[in-house]
Amino acid sequence: ALGKGSDLEKAFATVALVYNNSADPEGKLSRADTKSLLQTQFGAFIQGQENKPKYQEIISSLDEESENKLDFEDFMIVLISLTLMSDLLQEIKKVKTTK
Repeated sequence: ALGKGSDLEKAFATVALVYNNSADPEGKLSRADTKSLLQTQFGAFIQGQENKPKYQEIISSLDEESENKLDFEDFMIVLISLTLMSDLLQEIKKVKTTK
């Protein structure tokens, strides 16, 4: 859909596509499915973060209230929160590319 879009547009389109492919017919993800999706699709960002209090807080919130499902907005908040605390983000910030 965004073959000619910018890198950022393609990145967000990919997030939306991955979410939509995993969501139930109501467009929501169970907390267990969210956790599984993060482990399979976002592993590089969460690898090695298990001892960080913020990581534990985010992941434990997915274990609580398992009957409550996440909509896309909630999923994005989890994704951004994990990204911001990730060591990988710090490594990415050090890399400069020119186009």
